[in-house]
Amino acid sequence: MNFNKLNTSELDKDLSPEERAEWNAIYASYRAGSMLSGEISGIDRYAISDDKKTLAAVIINYRVKILIPEKLLWEDSENVPKTTTKNLLGAKIDFVIQEIDRENNICVASRIAALKIRRRQFFNSNPKVGDLIKLNILAVGIKRVIVETNGFDLRLSRRELCYSAIPDFRMNYGAGQTLTAIIKEVDKKENKLLVSVRESKPHPYIGIKKRHPVDSRRASVIINKYKGSIFCKLEDDYDCLCNYSQYQHDDDFEIGGKVVIVIKEFDDKHKRVYGVIVSKWR
Repeated sequence: MNFNKLNTSELDKDLSPEERAEWNAIYASYRAGSMLSGEISGIDRYAISDDKKTLAAVIINYRVKILIPEKLLWEDSENVPKTTTKNLLGAKIDFVIQEIDRENNICVASRIAALKIRRRQFFNSNPKVGDLIKLNILAVGIKRVIVETNGFDLRLSRRELCYSAIPDFRMNYGAGQTLTAIIKEVDKKENKLLVSVRESKPHPYIGIKKRHPVDSRRASVIINKYKGSIFCKLEDDYDCLCNYSQYQHDDDFEIGGKVVIVIKEFDDKHKRVYGVIVSKWR
């Protein structure tokens, strides 16, 4: 039934205060095109015709089920892998109500409509290179993190995220997490935004010789192996590139294993720290 023909006063008369507040917000979004926010709690198969279904994000802020089909979820939905949509659980997003099935307590919403509103707000604020902004993580893969900020969906790699050699981003990041980034490039005419999380704070190499002088011993964790070198966690978001001692074997050490390292050398040009693994730790 057409929502505008419904007697909402009759349908809403027995609602609890919480239910009434939820529906009032939904009615306002539908009529004014204003944004609502929520956390994705599920992924459903949504019928778009008698013989065709699509994936849809599910948001239930209180009692009403809100569905956001893939075509209303991503601006470039044809080039977004199904696995990305399925990994959105826990992501926090904005949306605008498009359809209301009041009798069944179900709505259809558009995230794309909310992205456009956010972008207009962003450009109206006159953003500049060097400004700090917040990023909301939507989905995490092994080598990429998808974030949303101010109406832009961005795919970030290690180059934009961190200095550490993390083998699998799913170990460190999760949907719903918030990051701070610095604007590297912004262009309203081209509808373009480039950001960097790792450059939003001072480089961890600064002052590292005082914190970890040559010949100092440090408890560490192996976070990656690559071409015979072992990346050991020295600080949050920074590694020491290590070798084994002559009496050690690679098979004896695993990623995630705790070790003791000795700092041996610094490379100021490339901002690298080198060390040697001397033993296992605990």
